[in-house]
Amino acid sequence: MSVLQAGLRKAFNGRTVHPFTLEVEFSAPEGVTVIFGPSGSGKTTVLQCLAGLLKPDAGTIRVGGETWFDCGRKINLTPQQRRTGYVFQDLALFPHMTAAENIAFGVRESNENKRNRVRDILERFHVAHLAENRPDEISGGERQRVALARALVIQPQLLLLDEPFSALDDELKLAIIADLKRWLEENKVPVLLVTHDREEAGLMGGRMLLMKEGSVAPS
Repeated sequence: MSVLQAGLRKAFNGRTVHPFTLEVEFSAPEGVTVIFGPSGSGKTTVLQCLAGLLKPDAGTIRVGGETWFDCGRKINLTPQQRRTGYVFQDLALFPHMTAAENIAFGVRESNENKRNRVRDILERFHVAHLAENRPDEISGGERQRVALARALVIQPQLLLLDEPFSALDDELKLAIIADLKRWLEENKVPVLLVTHDREEAGLMGGRMLLMKEGSVAPS
């Protein structure tokens, strides 16, 4: 069983944001854990620390028994060393790359295996016909599917979703969530979904953590 265990502390002194201290301790089993809370409560900061994009001041991060960060032992794996799938709120697709190139970017395999993996995930998320299109040539929902496919193609040990459905209409949101849930049934990994939308949290199901002013506790 793959379990995320995290205890993190990160202080911001106010040079770029208001003075704020994130201090959390939680675990997340396989399946979806929703981090729910108002804007500015530290939800995205938690994801950035887990992904290695932001270094905590203290604490530990362990996934499936593997240590990704341990301040006391001076362990801090790079983002590339952490097999983390991350769907950013703004999707962060490379504008100069096609959908297929975006998805293939993080795959570290032979060319033939890479092509097969990209083709399979494009088909699974119903965007195979857009493989040669760039992000500005496809719709918002299609870009969302490509971003999700890019996060999943690497077979992540941990999946991080930062308000990924906030710009979608209800019908499209339900369709993409259904595809994602089917993938999760076959791939037993911890998933952290950040949202401030209770309806969206309910659609994804799973465990819920409430976050407020830098701390997190079961709701």
